[in-house]
Amino acid sequence: MNIVFGRMQDQMSGRMKKYPTLARVIKRIFGYTLVGNYARALTFKQLLEQLPLDKIRAVLDLGCGYGEYSFMMAEAFPNAQVTALDINAGSVQDIERLARKNGFKNLETHIGTIDTLEERSGFYDFVFSVDVFEHIKEAEMPFKQAHEKLKTGGHLLIKIPNKDQLTILPEDWFEDHHHWLEDEHIGQVYDLEGLSKRMQQEGFDVVYAAYGDGWWSRLGWELGYLSHKAGPVWQLLCLPLAKLMVRIDFLFRHRKKGNTIQVIGRKRGE
Repeated sequence: MNIVFGRMQDQMSGRMKKYPTLARVIKRIFGYTLVGNYARALTFKQLLEQLPLDKIRAVLDLGCGYGEYSFMMAEAFPNAQVTALDINAGSVQDIERLARKNGFKNLETHIGTIDTLEERSGFYDFVFSVDVFEHIKEAEMPFKQAHEKLKTGGHLLIKIPNKDQLTILPEDWFEDHHHWLEDEHIGQVYDLEGLSKRMQQEGFDVVYAAYGDGWWSRLGWELGYLSHKAGPVWQLLCLPLAKLMVRIDFLFRHRKKGNTIQVIGRKRGE
């Protein structure tokens, strides 16, 4: 099974769409250019190894954003129906346009919250949400709704930032990012044990739970962030080193702490 993340980046990035020829050259030389998303994708692909992939026929990307995971899943699972859902109408419309343009017949879109998916109770084999729940107030996180939409035995994957973060370089170098987090990450309230307990309370048996993004990955992200602020040339020059740091981090799978937490739950029998 060929699971490739970011294949559509040059068609989705506003900056790359302005310079399509240059974008294709950069993509060929450097691959995917956003270090944070690169790390998320490696984690997601690793998490997929914990699932019964041969049984997946209906997938929901809960909070799809720009749709990179939706496209990846639709390509990797051509016999599965993938639904890309988000409240951002512009992003969802772009996904729909690109799906038609690139011939993704098994990818559908939905604008709105999971509550607005009608007549889909017990429909999905796999629901996943990558770095979305931290943007939602704890009491409003849609665990129950995801449970309802899953078949018995179906799986819910949640990946979010850990409430306690590792940092390496001086924090005042990232002051603007910290201000953004204060406004955006209203749901960054769980450690790994807390998220696992919440999943159990919502009717799931936890089949996998782990920390991700340790010290090496954090250093790669910090380098990528600072080089991005310095400009596109510096970003590209630093990109191979930042990616290498992320790769090194994946050698330490059984870490006892990290900047992200990921839990997979299986819906219990009724």
